[in-house]
Amino acid sequence: MAAHITVMPSGHTFSAEENDTLLEAALRAGIPLSYGCSSGNCGECLARVLSGTVVRVRPHDYLIKEADKNKGAVLMCAYSAMDEVVIQAGIAGADDIPRQTIATRVKAVEPINEQVRALHLMTPRSQRLRFLAGQSVLLEVGGVAGEYYIASCPCEDRHIELHIRRDSQPFSQQVFAGLAKESVVQLTGPDGGFVIQLDSRRPILFVAWDDGFAPIKSLIQHAMSLEVAESMHLYWLADTLAHYQENYVRSLADALDDFEYTLLDGRADPAQLVEQVLAAHPDLSHSDIYAAGPAGFLASLREAALGRNLSILGWHEEVM
Repeated sequence: MAAHITVMPSGHTFSAEENDTLLEAALRAGIPLSYGCSSGNCGECLARVLSGTVVRVRPHDYLIKEADKNKGAVLMCAYSAMDEVVIQAGIAGADDIPRQTIATRVKAVEPINEQVRALHLMTPRSQRLRFLAGQSVLLEVGGVAGEYYIASCPCEDRHIELHIRRDSQPFSQQVFAGLAKESVVQLTGPDGGFVIQLDSRRPILFVAWDDGFAPIKSLIQHAMSLEVAESMHLYWLADTLAHYQENYVRSLADALDDFEYTLLDGRADPAQLVEQVLAAHPDLSHSDIYAAGPAGFLASLREAALGRNLSILGWHEEVM
């Protein structure tokens, strides 16, 4: 029977199956609890049990001080919840996550269309990548490297998806020439601060330009796993690339009552595109916008959104 856990002071909640550690269950739910080694050695995942019962299910070498034990301190990587549990624990932000270097392996190279490949990587069982949705990583294989946005959710355990567009970059050429399954790809990262604001519950407008959909897809999945948005509306503008994962966004709209999407032709007049994005949103005073695309378009969209009462704190952009 699943146990229910609440994290304070953030208020996030998640469920854990029997013998799942608190840390494993939280990360699977997309909640970025602060941690280090995840193997009981560093003490970075120390948390305080405020109520409920936990039991140790994994060994750990980190020595918890007796005074801390008396206050309910446990390592989240070693303890499992037995019933309704409330813990006091830190939530990691973009600046809290260290850069990591991980030797991943190619799970698949998925041909989406002539211009885009989805590269699926797997990390080792003992070295999960710590990142937040919207961040990027540096990939290197065969002596060539390229920086790409992660398109998958932190809640997907060891699986990492990236969208590689066909261009003159050596890494892209390597992928399109044929990157064999099980090839080793060195990953370094994450980088960037284009991440979900965990303290907001406002409706979200997601705006993606071409393969700016990659970080936006990750943000959408993370927002869904955390249930942080009252509603979500995706606007995807395709200029040089097609709406290469249209079936995916259509499946979200079919499955979720609080998700809508609009596909737009990015070759239209920029002013017209801004108006098309904002036409259904005359008042943005209680909304957030996450937008990834070219600088000129983002500047115009930002100005127009602020003119519709969007708070400057509700504007989040990634120039691509």
